[in-house]
Amino acid sequence: MIREEHRALAAVLQCLTHLIDEIEAGRLEPDFKLLASLIEYISEMPDKIHHPKEDQIFARLRQYTSEVDAHLDQLEAEHAVATKATASMDRALVHYVQAGAEGFGVFRDAVRAYIADEWVHLGKEERYILPAARRLLSAEDWRVINQDFARNGDPWKGEHNQYAELFKRIANLAPAPLGLGTAPAGDA
Repeated sequence: MIREEHRALAAVLQCLTHLIDEIEAGRLEPDFKLLASLIEYISEMPDKIHHPKEDQIFARLRQYTSEVDAHLDQLEAEHAVATKATASMDRALVHYVQAGAEGFGVFRDAVRAYIADEWVHLGKEERYILPAARRLLSAEDWRVINQDFARNGDPWKGEHNQYAELFKRIANLAPAPLGLGTAPAGDA
């Protein structure tokens, strides 16, 4: 389930990166509803669902070993500021909507900073934490952890299908080739 959540988040980060690059290059007009939908997913799934459950894995690892404590300390500190980071992106989007093209730089910088930090964060989890967890956690540990992850549903769908609806909106708004929306100007 952790890998699926990472895959879902990576898809959103890649889409957001592409959109920012295309807007900056002048090949795409901003779609504020699409940008807000991407930020909504980032704010909801990792901040409110993934990280709290992931903290269980961290606590269990601390019971079994100290070999990854430095990485756990960093990741927990990042979890503590995750909501603030996504809120900063959201505020920058509001500024962009209100200021128009002059507000793009603030939004672009907030998004790029968040995305850069998130890739590092995911990399630490994949490189250090998941291998240690696979090696050290028992079948019973994983049963309890997986129950908690499953309680909120698939990261592509969500507990009440809220993410499926959000991904559908994103896919319908995102320009081709990322989604089903209109291709950027100049593309056939």
